[in-house]
Amino acid sequence: MIRDLRSAFAALVFVASAVTASAQSQQCFNQSLDLQPTDWHRSITVPKFDSALGTLTSITFTVDSRIEGSAQIENLSPNSPSDATTSFQAQVTVTRPDMSIILSANPTVAFNDVLTVFDGSIDFMGSSGESHTGIVALNSASLTSPPPDSDLVLFTGAPGAGETITLPVSAIGTSIATGGGNLISQFTQSAACTVTVCYNFVGNTPPTFPTCGTVQMGSVGVPLSFQICAADSNPLDTVTLTLNGSLPPGATLTPPLPATGNPICTTFSWTPSNSDVGTTVINFTATDSHLRTAQCSISITIAECHMLFAQNSGASSYTIFGHLYDTQLAGVRRFYPVTMVDNPSYPFRIMPSQFYVQVVMYNPTVFPSNPSQWSYALHVVTQPNGSFTTDNYGTFNGIHISAQTFTENGHLRMRFPFTIDGM
Repeated sequence: MIRDLRSAFAALVFVASAVTASAQSQQCFNQSLDLQPTDWHRSITVPKFDSALGTLTSITFTVDSRIEGSAQIENLSPNSPSDATTSFQAQVTVTRPDMSIILSANPTVAFNDVLTVFDGSIDFMGSSGESHTGIVALNSASLTSPPPDSDLVLFTGAPGAGETITLPVSAIGTSIATGGGNLISQFTQSAACTVTVCYNFVGNTPPTFPTCGTVQMGSVGVPLSFQICAADSNPLDTVTLTLNGSLPPGATLTPPLPATGNPICTTFSWTPSNSDVGTTVINFTATDSHLRTAQCSISITIAECHMLFAQNSGASSYTIFGHLYDTQLAGVRRFYPVTMVDNPSYPFRIMPSQFYVQVVMYNPTVFPSNPSQWSYALHVVTQPNGSFTTDNYGTFNGIHISAQTFTENGHLRMRFPFTIDGM
């Protein structure tokens, strides 16, 4: 029997590279509301985060507010002067659609005035009154969410959908005058603002197949197995691996596809038959959770390669798996499908005192001008002490064979490595 089959021509394993987070990116949108008298209630509309770009991790809200106007104050007390403080101010608030507050800005200018007793005229002038005109007050406020975590869902749109969100904005005048005496005040005020919404996200890149596009080599009758893996650089993404088309007869994928993960791997297993000689192409697609895709095509070239054993040299034809081979052996006793690594080894103690071994191959895909190749018929003579001698019989075409012994688990074994020119 063939021991420890490891398919020399097909033992390529796809290993996913390390998954690391992409650099943080930012995308900002802003909208301005023009100056108009307070109190007002308006709204802005900005795009939601397009989830095709990546994964939203936080949102930075900024409101830049401006108020303009005048503040007037008069002391009406005929007996008491007044140390008056006047605050020219407003509150500009941005809310979510459900009216829960996101953040507020509070532009403010304060004045301190010493007012005499009432001078007899309510004109906001003279010694008992004051008029502050051309007032401008600026204030900015900024906040990053979450919390709450629900904002990440609220502000995220479907991939490529172009969704928007409308945020109510209000500007409420809160100006006030305080001080002793009997004060009267009057305010005129207009407010404007610019609201900026910045999306902080991990950028999305297409998934990758760490190794792809290579040609796999296999031999009829030899189990072939390799792994296909796909991964995404964004650890928050998931990748769905799917098979495009069908598998060759008898082949399996473990786990079966589609399958999801990051990375996600499947193991292809197949023992090709003689009808599979040639090249088979298997196509895979990896799709991440942002609908970005990558393709992978694996070409598997199958040949027929066999090791034959006989008691005598000679010339005979022998049919293996439906293909007729001309050999340099007489009376073939056993044959095994092999590759350059996967070939049989035997306990030395059971080897005959003399025998012949030959490797034959049919590979029209890799060697279209020389599809049938063979080794010498290797004549092996063994001795009870574990030594042996070899000589060659006949001719060879492209395949070189030898004999060697090795110790495994304390027991002497014998095998017959070979190489193929051009492979």
